[in-house]
Amino acid sequence: MKRKARLAADRMRVDMAVALTAAALDTTTDEINGDGRSTRAVFARQVAMYVAVVGFGMSYARVAGALGRDRSTVAHACHAIEDRRDDASFDRWIAALEQSAATVPVIA
Repeated sequence: MKRKARLAADRMRVDMAVALTAAALDTTTDEINGDGRSTRAVFARQVAMYVAVVGFGMSYARVAGALGRDRSTVAHACHAIEDRRDDASFDRWIAALEQSAATVPVIA
């Protein structure tokens, strides 16, 4: 049962990262969770994965499991977002999203 509970908690955290990202990018959670290949959908998905990893402190594997994706996909997404952080405006924006996730109260 512990595994099921952990998976459910992981999914809730990833859902929160997806919701925060959807609000920040004025898109839908369906677009982020879907398989769309548009630049907008891919970017939103990468941001949500990054927020889950950095904001919630989740591993690539746990984020991947919660999203039904491969660990290497999450790693690629995080590297893609990190590469964009040289832009000061983007860095401030993504830092605000990270902080939003990090301040979500979680019952231990």
